[in-house]
Amino acid sequence: MADVLLGTVIQNLGSFVREELSTFLGVEELTQKLCGNLTAIRAVLQDAEEKQLTSRVVKDWLQKLTDVAYVLDDILDDCTITSKAHGDNKWITRFHPKKILARRDIGKRMKEVAKKIDVIAEERIKFGLQAVVMEDRQRGDDKWRQTFSVITEPKVYGRDRDREQVVEFLLSHAVDSEELSVYSIVGVGGQGKTTLAQVVFNDERVDTHFNLKIWVCVSEDFSMMKVLQSIIESTDGKNPDLSSLESMQKKVKNILQNKRYLLVLDDVWNEDQEKWNQFKYFLQRGNGTKGASVLVTTRLDIVASIMGTYPAHHLLGLSDDAIWYLFKQKAFETNREERAELVAIGKELVRKCVGSPLAAKVLGSLLRFKTEEHQWLSVKESKFWSLSEDNPIMSVLRLSYFNLKLSLRLCFTFCAVFPKDFEMVKEELIHLWLANGFISSVGNLEVEHVGQEVWNELYARSFFQEVKTDKKGEVTFKMHDLIHDLAQSITGEECMAFDDKSLTNLSGRVHHISFSFINLYKPFNYNTIPFKKVESLRTFLEFYVKLGESAPLPSIPPLRALRTRSSQLSTLKSLTHLRYLEICKSWIKTLPESVCRLQNLQILKLVGCPLLSSLPKKLTQLQDLRHLVIKYCNSLDSMPSNISKLTCLKTLSTFIVESKAGFGLAQLHDLQLGGKLHIRGLENVSSEWDAKEANLIGKKELNRLYLSWGSHANSQGIDTDVERVLEALEPHTGLKGFGIEGYVGIHLPHWMRNASILEGLVDITFYNCNNCQRLPPLGKLPCLTTLYVCGIRDLKYIDDDIYESTSKRAFISLKNLTLCGLPNLERMLKAEGVEMLPQLSYFNITNVPKLALPSLPSIELLDVGEIKYRFSPQDIVVDLFPERIVCSMHNLKFLIIVNFHKLKVLPDDLHFLSVLEELHISRCDELESFSMYAFKGLISLRVLTIDECPELISLSEGMGDLASLERLVIQNCEQLVLPSNMNKLTSLRQVAISGYLANNRILEGLEVIPSLQNLTLSFFDYLPESLGAMTSLQRVEIIFCPNLKSLPNSFQNLINLHTLLIFRCSMLVKRCKKGTGKDWQKIAHVPELELIAEDTYYMRNWKEEDRDILRHRYQAIDIFFRNQFKFIVDAL
Repeated sequence: MADVLLGTVIQNLGSFVREELSTFLGVEELTQKLCGNLTAIRAVLQDAEEKQLTSRVVKDWLQKLTDVAYVLDDILDDCTITSKAHGDNKWITRFHPKKILARRDIGKRMKEVAKKIDVIAEERIKFGLQAVVMEDRQRGDDKWRQTFSVITEPKVYGRDRDREQVVEFLLSHAVDSEELSVYSIVGVGGQGKTTLAQVVFNDERVDTHFNLKIWVCVSEDFSMMKVLQSIIESTDGKNPDLSSLESMQKKVKNILQNKRYLLVLDDVWNEDQEKWNQFKYFLQRGNGTKGASVLVTTRLDIVASIMGTYPAHHLLGLSDDAIWYLFKQKAFETNREERAELVAIGKELVRKCVGSPLAAKVLGSLLRFKTEEHQWLSVKESKFWSLSEDNPIMSVLRLSYFNLKLSLRLCFTFCAVFPKDFEMVKEELIHLWLANGFISSVGNLEVEHVGQEVWNELYARSFFQEVKTDKKGEVTFKMHDLIHDLAQSITGEECMAFDDKSLTNLSGRVHHISFSFINLYKPFNYNTIPFKKVESLRTFLEFYVKLGESAPLPSIPPLRALRTRSSQLSTLKSLTHLRYLEICKSWIKTLPESVCRLQNLQILKLVGCPLLSSLPKKLTQLQDLRHLVIKYCNSLDSMPSNISKLTCLKTLSTFIVESKAGFGLAQLHDLQLGGKLHIRGLENVSSEWDAKEANLIGKKELNRLYLSWGSHANSQGIDTDVERVLEALEPHTGLKGFGIEGYVGIHLPHWMRNASILEGLVDITFYNCNNCQRLPPLGKLPCLTTLYVCGIRDLKYIDDDIYESTSKRAFISLKNLTLCGLPNLERMLKAEGVEMLPQLSYFNITNVPKLALPSLPSIELLDVGEIKYRFSPQDIVVDLFPERIVCSMHNLKFLIIVNFHKLKVLPDDLHFLSVLEELHISRCDELESFSMYAFKGLISLRVLTIDECPELISLSEGMGDLASLERLVIQNCEQLVLPSNMNKLTSLRQVAISGYLANNRILEGLEVIPSLQNLTLSFFDYLPESLGAMTSLQRVEIIFCPNLKSLPNSFQNLINLHTLLIFRCSMLVKRCKKGTGKDWQKIAHVPELELIAEDTYYMRNWKEEDRDILRHRYQAIDIFFRNQFKFIVDAL
């Protein structure tokens, strides 16, 4: 990292520092000597970087140089800060008392650093380091800029036989095994173990054979807590937010139970037999399904022998032909001539790859940019081939690394600050490069664009992999673990990733660190970290954080980049070097005024701070600020005035208009903004002239634009001025996302029918545009994947445009559709006979009583409901269940029914939904029963939840037809009794029931469920003796039962019970106290017992866990929250 750092230091020394420090006797001479020494040292860095691979003393010399360069850079930055702090009049400020003291301190520190650099310069000669003129091996490196607009993954070569062997094992040998089958793939790093596992994982035969597939990257830390969390995230797509190992185990058991699953544990290093035995025992306990399998990838035979139940599959190197094809794919572009002399050299080179696909890919990527024969020969004859004879693959990686420009090497090795297998975000990485000074603008090219080019080159050279681009255009990626090893080996202790346990062992030589929370619920104490050992810590990033309590942020003045969840930010004022500040998932209410002292701040991100209501008034003092990102901060209701003073601003995700001077749209006029912009408070714009001042049409870098009028606008009824305002807010062409909220005009502007503006849109939202009568021709937009239309009273058609016979297809790319509060909507299209919605998979429909739809076989998740949504007091809400729409969706897997207040009987026609897996019913006030035949055809139903249906009396005898039902949840149904044939539910393992309003009868019939293992009971004041007949139970939770006086005597008959939780049941907790409680003998046989009388901390976690289990139900119940426009915009 030293080259870029020294370049910055030398540049600063040669300009500002010489001028400022020359008034001190001898400092000017010192400065000149420093510049000379550093220039001489920089000239030998190329030689030193290469010699450090074989010389420990040179490696140590480089580390000392880096350490002292960081300190010198801090001193020079202090000079700049001191100068800025006292204004622009240099003659006056030169004699300011504070400045005199500051400069005296700086001069003293400079002299100390200069002594160290003198020693380093002398050692340069002692070690025989030579100045190196950069070879032409880097010429032509700009060629990559012209090519990589589309990200693709290479074809997998030469693994057909290996794939068949692994698939054969999983489908044949493991299928009849009662025990858990564990099969290992063993091979050296870079051999393609993960790729082979991915090919197997995605094989169609494996898809068909297993009910559930889970992928977990284990890496070096085999922590059961971490692996269980990864299993939950892999299946549910989000962090589980569970506090204890017990709750994690319960959740994973629910996921795996009664399934033939495939669990891939990728990149395992654990050699601790006991750790694996504990995890394996957990997986085996209570699964009960033949054929469940674990596929392990590892570099170590000992790991395979510890974990495997069958002989391992040893992965050999690819054949020469396969390696050649993989190499050729990278080295010779699609239209590039395969010249005979280059092919000959290439075929010699691929033999050095020893069958490693990673090495072949990296080597091919390196030669892709070299067109001359002598350049290929230079690679073939490189000295790096002899540096690692025991590891030829690492030789290839180092060779590619040392063919990078020095400036790119720094950006690459910095990635070691992220944990292995971490999914990095391209934009965030570029921002961190920027904050640390690794990249800078070049000519007219902005620094962000330089960062894009640096990232593109590193990707083109195969240093990055698993690149994904979402619908927002956000790019994420990972590094292969060997590539991460390469970065770590080069950067040493300079860049490190820790967990919250290992941070106490911080090295004094570290400069960039990240740490990941292992215990997400325990407030982290920063005081346990020995920050004082580190002379210049530049980067401190917290990962895997959750919203919760946190300790005060420590003072670390040299920091350039900080990501924290702390809400105690009094020390921010001391972080004067800070360029990047991200506050995430914090309870912070206001951003401290001290932030305005951070004159170097370039990037400010506020993410997931629900209580944040305001920003500092003097925020516009941050003249270097380039990116102000605000996301999921729904309490924010004002912005600082005169935001136009932030002339460097490139991203402003939210702007709130006010009627006062300094808060109008004119503040946006000259800002060259990009990315996403959400303009709120447009009701405060009085005329089209004010709207034009926003100059949206001139902001060519914007890709997502969202416009909001507040409640004040809605109360005024129809306003013709608002139409002219919206007309004046015309954006440039090329938007990817667009939405408007609270618009009270009748007509939309002319530019909304402009094909050049609309054709690239991926997501569109119309929210509470009550008076609109016609929308743009949305059905004709080729890229539209997400559409949200809510609250338009008189709209009859989503698209009323004419469709010619040659183009009779509409909404061809739409996958996610939400229609809400559209009482007069009749059809999607006015035109008839048009094929539509071929890819629609998610459909949310609420208060759309007149809608007629064609058959929609592609829909998998349907969220259907009614809410008390009225445009005026006279409006009548039609509360009819759209039976015809629901029952025509024959591929539906998830169905949510919420807030149908007049639905009395669940209709018969639900039985047509034969592939339905989850059914969630909530807040149907008049629902009395389920039809006898409603459940008859639901042969795939695994989860049934019923919540807040006070009139529901019976589930009907049709319950007995739910042969696949695994989980049943009933809450707040005070009259419900269970049917008599619950004994037919042979797959039912988990039941959670709430005895709201003392409905104890609902427990009658549970005792006949043959395989019930987990039972959760809440709000009961009595438990029947029949509970003791449920001998298959393994876990019981009794929660929130303050009036429950005792356990039934039969409780001691639950001989298979291994866990009992009693929570917030004060009388019962007392009776169950170990040894002395009156009910102790009834539970003494239970191995794991938790008695918690009062603990709001645990209560919060239990409620979150229950919501996580019911992952679709919470979507339905929180319909008002998730329909908030701000939330929608932040999620897009």
